[in-house]
This record gives sequence, C-alpha cells and structure tokens, in this order.
Amino acid sequence: MGMRMSMALAGVLAIGLLAGCDGAEERHEVNYADSEAVTASGARMASAPPPPMMAESAGRSSDASAPEPAPGEPAAYLAYRYDYTVRLPGAALADLHGAHVAACEAAGLNQCQVVHASTQNAGTENARANLRLRAAPAWIAGFREGLAGELESAGGSVISEQTGVEDLTTQIVDGEARLRARVALRDRLQAMLEQREARLEELIQVERELARVQADIESRESVIAALRLRVSMSELGVSYQPQLTPVSRSNFDPVSEAIESMSRTFAESLGALISFLAGLLPWLVLIIPGAWLIRRWVRKGLERRRARKAGETG
Repeated sequence: MGMRMSMALAGVLAIGLLAGCDGAEERHEVNYADSEAVTASGARMASAPPPPMMAESAGRSSDASAPEPAPGEPAAYLAYRYDYTVRLPGAALADLHGAHVAACEAAGLNQCQVVHASTQNAGTENARANLRLRAAPAWIAGFREGLAGELESAGGSVISEQTGVEDLTTQIVDGEARLRARVALRDRLQAMLEQREARLEELIQVERELARVQADIESRESVIAALRLRVSMSELGVSYQPQLTPVSRSNFDPVSEAIESMSRTFAESLGALISFLAGLLPWLVLIIPGAWLIRRWVRKGLERRRARKAGETG
C-alpha cells in the first residue's frame, strides 16, 4: 500500500511540475487600477456589444483557436476603449468636467468607476481637465449620446474621437482551461491526504505541493477576473481643452502700444538713474570732505602768498 501511495504521489507531482512549467511560459499583463474591484468580480461577465463587422471577424478568428463557447457565453471577449478630446470655453470647462464626474459617481460602482480626474487653472480661459473612467457598456453608450448636446449647450465641440478594441478571447479561454487543470490536480492532492496508509514524509510532501497548487489557482483566478472586468466594463477617457476667443486688432492699437512702450522706457530710465545714484552715494562720503579740505588748503596758500607780496611792497 505504501508503494502504491509513493507511485501515485510521484505521478501527481510530475503532473504538477509539468503544469508549473506551462504556467511559467504563460504571461498575463493586467493593467488595471482598483484591485478590490478586480477581486469582487468573480462571476461570469458578458462582453460589451461590438460593432457587427468586428464581431463577425472576431468570431471567425476565435473559432480557429478556441473551443466552441458554452450556451450563454459570448463568442469573443472584447475590451473596448473610447477616447475623446473636446474643446469648450474655459469658464464652462470645469463645470462640465465636474458634472461628468458627479454623473459617474451617482451611477454607483457597479455601473461606473472614476479612475482619474484632474483640473488645471479652473475658472480661467486657460482651464484644462482630464477624466478617465471605466463603466458598463450601457452607461457609456448613454454618455456618448449626450456628450454632443452637452458640449453644444456649453458652446464647445468634439475635436477628436477614437475607439479601440482588444481581443482577450485567447487569454481568457486558455487561462480558464489551465485553471480547470490546476483545480483537478488540487482535488487529487486532497484525496491523497485523506488516505491513512501514507507515510508522514509523503503527507508532508503532498501538503507542500497542495499549498503551491492552491496559490497558483488563486493567482490565475485573479488574472481571469481582471480580464473579465476589462471585458464587462469599457474604458473611456476625455481630455478637456480650452477654447480661446480670438482678439481683433483696433485702429488705436499702435497708440496704446506706443504709450505702453513710453511708460516702459521711462521706468527703465528711472531705474538706471536710481542704480547710478546708489552706486555713487558711498563715494560722496569721501569726495565731499576731500574737496572741502583741498579748497581750504588752496585758499590758505593764496592768503599766505598775498601776505608775502604785501610785506615785500611795504
């Protein structure tokens, strides 16, 4: 019985080693913001409704590499992203940005989640803002339909619009297949732990392998949940740019420019004079007493000379 247990353990460990090697070759990159939102979405989620042509092409490409989807499962798992650049007067920019953030928060986390929101120079002509969120396809559809009307009411317009789609079908289907294999391996290891004929060292080895497999299962479940969240909630980004009003030149602009230039020239000249006096002031402390002493010495010399001449003539 112990030999049978050892052989079974060796076979299970070999399967686990092969599965671990396959998992080492697998690379999943999930670029999402809120981890709690990822772990909370363990249920199956349907993809956003793709355009007809895109859905047909994605369905044909996935049929060649993926098994037939189960009833109720989408033919392809597509993650959509929408990017807008809008332009409107700076005075109304912050208000519209705040209204969009408030609408997303009011919808609830199950419908819309604000990923990033920022404003610069709010209330001025140079105001700018950015908004990035993820939301359910129905919510984003309503947002896109009402955006043009909101911009028109605020005196703005859409200057660029982009739609991107990423096919995650292969990653999700392949990841779920590997996950099922790891779950089956975990069940076999748990069954081996229940056998009383196993030796202590064998049970310890099985427990270590079971812990490693369980950690791998949880990691794969998190990755698949994150990928499904990207499918179920599309991303939307809006860049708000200011609409600067052009200024028309007047016939009196040259006069105002000349007056402005004159005032600037006068201020520069006055500043230069003040700088000159500030530099000369320390020297005046020496120059004035020195000039007074020289003048007195010269005057005394002249007086002595006059007195000498007067004595010679007398």
